[in-house]
Amino acid sequence: MDVGAISFLQLPVEILCDVLQVLSVKDLLQCNLVCKRLRRIINESSALQFTIELARCRMKPAPTSKLPISSRLRILRDRENSWRTFSPKSQHKLKLNHSGTVYEFAGGVYGIGKEIDRRTAYITFYDLHSVMSGAQRSITHTFTDVNVIDFTMDPAQDLLVLVSMNEDSPYLYDLHLRTLSLNEPHPLAPSPILPCYRKLPGLNLTEGAVQIQISGDVIGFLVKEALLSLRAHFEVFKWQAVSPNSCMVKSLFGIDDFTFLSEDHFLLVEPNGLFDVYSFSDSISDPTNPILRACYELPMLSPAYSFWYISLSSNPSPRFPGPTGEEKTYHCSPADRLHACCIYVYQSALPNRDTVYPFVFFFHPDTLLNPPLPRKPSSGNAGIDLFSTWQGPNAIEASSPSTLDYNSPVLSDLVSSSASSAPSSPQSGSSASSVSSDDTSHNLLNFPTPRAIHAGSSSMLFDTSPSTSGRATPSSTQSRIPIPWEAWGPQNTRWFLEHLSKDWQRSIYGLRTADCVVDRAALEDLLHCDGSRDLSGNSEYRHGDSDSDNEDNGGDESDEDEDAFIFDEAVGDIESQLGCTSTLPKFLRVRDFNPYSISKALEEEEEIPGTQDPPLPRTPCSPSYDVQEIGGCSPDMIRDRGGYRRVVNGPTKVNVRGVFRENIVSCLPYVEVISKDTFNVNEIMMDDCRLLLIKRGRGQKLKTINVLTM
Repeated sequence: MDVGAISFLQLPVEILCDVLQVLSVKDLLQCNLVCKRLRRIINESSALQFTIELARCRMKPAPTSKLPISSRLRILRDRENSWRTFSPKSQHKLKLNHSGTVYEFAGGVYGIGKEIDRRTAYITFYDLHSVMSGAQRSITHTFTDVNVIDFTMDPAQDLLVLVSMNEDSPYLYDLHLRTLSLNEPHPLAPSPILPCYRKLPGLNLTEGAVQIQISGDVIGFLVKEALLSLRAHFEVFKWQAVSPNSCMVKSLFGIDDFTFLSEDHFLLVEPNGLFDVYSFSDSISDPTNPILRACYELPMLSPAYSFWYISLSSNPSPRFPGPTGEEKTYHCSPADRLHACCIYVYQSALPNRDTVYPFVFFFHPDTLLNPPLPRKPSSGNAGIDLFSTWQGPNAIEASSPSTLDYNSPVLSDLVSSSASSAPSSPQSGSSASSVSSDDTSHNLLNFPTPRAIHAGSSSMLFDTSPSTSGRATPSSTQSRIPIPWEAWGPQNTRWFLEHLSKDWQRSIYGLRTADCVVDRAALEDLLHCDGSRDLSGNSEYRHGDSDSDNEDNGGDESDEDEDAFIFDEAVGDIESQLGCTSTLPKFLRVRDFNPYSISKALEEEEEIPGTQDPPLPRTPCSPSYDVQEIGGCSPDMIRDRGGYRRVVNGPTKVNVRGVFRENIVSCLPYVEVISKDTFNVNEIMMDDCRLLLIKRGRGQKLKTINVLTM
């Protein structure tokens, strides 16, 4: 008897799932549109749904997890829903053994050192996951043989790196590679000590400001400046390789900070506002390493102002190996990380006025890893026409910012899970709209390709001569033609006014950021109790906060808030400025730059009746101030369970009050959620599943840490 060929759809469901599991997420979503049978199979498979949800959330599965797929899917959906609606599941207080000024937060572990005679005598490490169970675990390591001045760690690799001074060594610093669990030499390190920064003969060098970061098997170490040497030093180590195992960059003019953009690219920021992108090969000690790939400019400062300090932040690192343990179900995708750049500007013409103007902007690393290519200069006008038009894969036709469509198309949710039998929370927010037949709606949202919008004049002189920065690499002979801010920045960044005391290194994780904004009502009550202080234009304390950023959401020139005031950030946080003995209540704010989160929020807004009309009336517990005041909700925010939410997907303009030549337009979309409740907190740290609420007392001394688990 002849047996007819069996079609793909006639195969058993188990085999179909195994076949679909090897497809890319894009192909999997396309299969969802083929027929009802495939759609039902995809919706009812926990494994396939988990694959799709991971891609949407920009996460990777944890290889060590032994939980069932259905449990992992439920955890992921529940946690993402908690972030989206700001609905923490629990709150616990971390019991601290001591306070200190040197601390680190990574991989679910909080470490804080205790200083004696300006040196870290011991460090206590707290397992934050154990705080949730009520059985808090911690370990303390004492350092009697090492002159520790700083440290960092990677719990996933059981790696602790101690930075020490060594007077008897020809090098100024030693990096000690130890196990976090036992404080012993790390077994994967061929050499337990990495010497760094060779001393110059005849100079009595003392320690300078340092910065250290771990990225998998790579360690970056920056000496910003060493007294009397007048040279900055940055070195990248392959800590698991035998010596020689590093490459370095030296600069006579200083290096403010660094960050890893990818597994083999790092970014250095110069004090004059230039971003230098370098790459290095796997054989890191090759004499050609590192190679200067691109140079970027920041907006042009006004003549009376100068850059004081520029810092970079991103978390986790691009080589982050992922968390360990059975309870760890997923981790941040290394390719999907937000970077923060804090810019502090001062008036050099007023040396007696200690005033600093802080700003922060966020960008995706692809923005700097894929630079636009300049057009060849036309003959006779090289200095004028060099950047008038950008050509290349990332370029678009040059036009005025006001004529561009800044609103990316909103794609609908791709897979309906309303019929899914996979276990999930009733409030997981995973239900989707019907599947569209439009081909463009079948792809996961992604970051737009970095593109130029308007290549105006450069903010600094173009340096077409060989670099004179003193780099001890072959790249020092390369021409450095900076890419103007106008060609890469406005479309690919989002700017805000900032606080001088903010620690973005630990307030950013993946594509989310967290901070706190002052309760306006509580601040007014405090100021009204003291007649010498008020919020009028004649007050010594000036209002306006980074929440508003004094933005004009239309992107057009506006002077409406020219007379508005901001706090003098040189003093520090608002409690210090007002002389408060207690911490002011603050709302918590989370910004999510994940394109899928933006699409999801826009879809939910369309489903809420009346959101296209005037803003919804506020409830009594809603903040009673608008976007132009200190903290709180803007009129376009909607009530969403644990807080208030809005989507910002158009251009905004930050009123820089004359610090830069022009007010800064930025366009990177995000979703903002502000808690409905207030917390007594000075600053916030975050990771993939928790917020650390830091409360400090007099002299910024650490008092308490509360842990909110999402």
